[in-house]
Amino acid sequence: MAAHKIKIAARLRPRLENELDDGGIQITHTPSGPSCISVPNPRDISQVFNFPFTSCYDQSSVQEDIFEQDVRPLIDVVYSGVTVTIFAYGVTSSGKTHTMQGTKAQPGVIPRVVKAMFLQKDALERSSVELAVSYMEIYKDEVYDLLVNRETAPKLPVRENDAGQVFVANLTSLPLASVEEFDTIYSHASRHRSVGATNLNNASSRSHAVLTIEVTMTDSAAQKTLTGKINLVDLAGSENNKLTGNDPTRMAESAAINKSLSVLGQVVHALNQGASRIPYRNSKLTRILQDALGGSSVGLLICNLAPGTKFRQDTLNTLNFAVRTKNVENRPVINERDNRPQTKAHFAAIQPPPPKLAPAVLQSIPIHATSSTAATNAAAGPSRGPRPSRVPRISGVGTGLIPPLTAAARTRSRPSSSAAILEKSETLVQLTDKEIDERIARAVEAEVARRLKEREDKEEQMRLQQEKENLALKEKQAAEVENEKRQLRAEHRLPPGVLTPLLTRHRDLDDQLQARLAELEEKYERSNKELQLADVLSPASKKKTGRAYVALARAHSEKGDLQVALDLYRRAETYVPDNIKLRERVLEIEWALKNGKDFVPSPKKQRKPRGQKRKVAALALSRAREEGPSMGSAGQGLMGQGSVDEVEHGSEEEVTSGSGLALGHIKEEYEGDAIVLETLPKRSRCEVKMEY
Repeated sequence: MAAHKIKIAARLRPRLENELDDGGIQITHTPSGPSCISVPNPRDISQVFNFPFTSCYDQSSVQEDIFEQDVRPLIDVVYSGVTVTIFAYGVTSSGKTHTMQGTKAQPGVIPRVVKAMFLQKDALERSSVELAVSYMEIYKDEVYDLLVNRETAPKLPVRENDAGQVFVANLTSLPLASVEEFDTIYSHASRHRSVGATNLNNASSRSHAVLTIEVTMTDSAAQKTLTGKINLVDLAGSENNKLTGNDPTRMAESAAINKSLSVLGQVVHALNQGASRIPYRNSKLTRILQDALGGSSVGLLICNLAPGTKFRQDTLNTLNFAVRTKNVENRPVINERDNRPQTKAHFAAIQPPPPKLAPAVLQSIPIHATSSTAATNAAAGPSRGPRPSRVPRISGVGTGLIPPLTAAARTRSRPSSSAAILEKSETLVQLTDKEIDERIARAVEAEVARRLKEREDKEEQMRLQQEKENLALKEKQAAEVENEKRQLRAEHRLPPGVLTPLLTRHRDLDDQLQARLAELEEKYERSNKELQLADVLSPASKKKTGRAYVALARAHSEKGDLQVALDLYRRAETYVPDNIKLRERVLEIEWALKNGKDFVPSPKKQRKPRGQKRKVAALALSRAREEGPSMGSAGQGLMGQGSVDEVEHGSEEEVTSGSGLALGHIKEEYEGDAIVLETLPKRSRCEVKMEY
């Protein structure tokens, strides 16, 4: 058949509820020319892009319109033995699945195609027609069979047969007898398809789905079989993850979808550019659709468009892809097979003359191919029958294989040699191109295998040799290191008896260390006991116990027994740990013991009698009262909280609780006694002032 370009059909879905549509996408129909889709540039509203296509459907179109105008004519193509591929392309939530599957009220392309194919089947009377269906999905670039249990469905490999046709291995194909049977199979299989919810679509397809219906027509009268197929592809929509709000699982699915669609665009671009390499193998989707993109099938691309303003850039991308795709040319092929049995010629019939071989083919046969071919045939198994060698042999003159003949013998052998050469040439002429190619291939395979074997043996020998050299080098280095160690031990060997004093001294040091450790352990246990005792005492009892230890320590320090005094001071520190002066006294005694110095304790302060203090206080009060008005506010401050009589007969605490002004007056006249007056409140609060 002649070249056939992929046909494009664009369909604009109706506006959804709560969807913002500015009416920017316009579809115009011209009776004499193609329809046109006008889309404003989202970056510059004043700029409008026009896309002319053969078929354009606006928001008011129905499922039947696109089927009757673009899909139904392809049913006849399928029944003529040609492969047809229809795939829906567009952004997510643009209506691809609705166009392909539809609903019960508005069936889509798939159910309408099946119904039309069964109607066409009933119209064929001379042929035996059989229909079969297969259904698969491409999820995260892996192929799964939807006609089996999805939970246990394995990943299916994509293969290519000897004729160059791509197929999915182990894919289930079920025969169809009626439309109702297909509806049952298809509804059950559609529930296995991967579907998820996004912000743009509550039932977004997360995979590409490919439904294939194969029709086999056998004409018993003409003894021919025609095989036609129609592939109905529902592609997953490209997604903008800024709008979909995908979680990590949906994000991985979206990445796989966008990658496969990107490879699809690369394939179309490479086909338009006439590139030497088409990247079909970069994705499972393009690998399976290879026959529909530049192959031997008839293609129809349905572009689904969304009217929302947030999809404006995606709409332009879809239309640009459609413009590039409509330039892709396919060369459809009729899949016909002859069922007539091949007749075998009679053994006595004259064989037709075989085709003449090109000289280049004969020259390309290696001289030693005969022996290699014989060895290969022997390894392959028993032959079907004795075959004379059809490869010309080299002359044996001067090679040592055949002794040279004399002139007489050469003259006598000419007739027989000519007959032999003629016989060989007749035998050589019977060799076909296919047989020569097979022999050459076997000879090349044998030669390649031999060379690979030689290379592997050589690499193995080199590896073993390298390992031996490395092992010998390691042993030599180990021996050198051992010799160096022996020499060092011999050079640094000490005479006997040198280390004896050092060892003795170390033993003495060990004894001292053990004694010191025992002493420290004893002190630690003693301090622990003191701490335990201090924890159960009241604050007043702790201060009294500390005062007792301080008095004992002071007595021992005056006698010169500093070690005992130090222990007693440390015990006192256990009961009054916050006393700074006590800590300083401990440090002083430790320093004296460490440096061997004498410790001279500070003299104890002499306290004045308690009665003398009271007299001084009473004298100060009488003095203040005699001054009368001159004291003013000072007298009132001295009175404090009670009367004068109460102060005279009160305690020392009441005297010292007067105002600061009266106390300042006393400081001026009785400078020597002011300290005693200030210390009286401290004694009333039971604060212990210890003399060290």
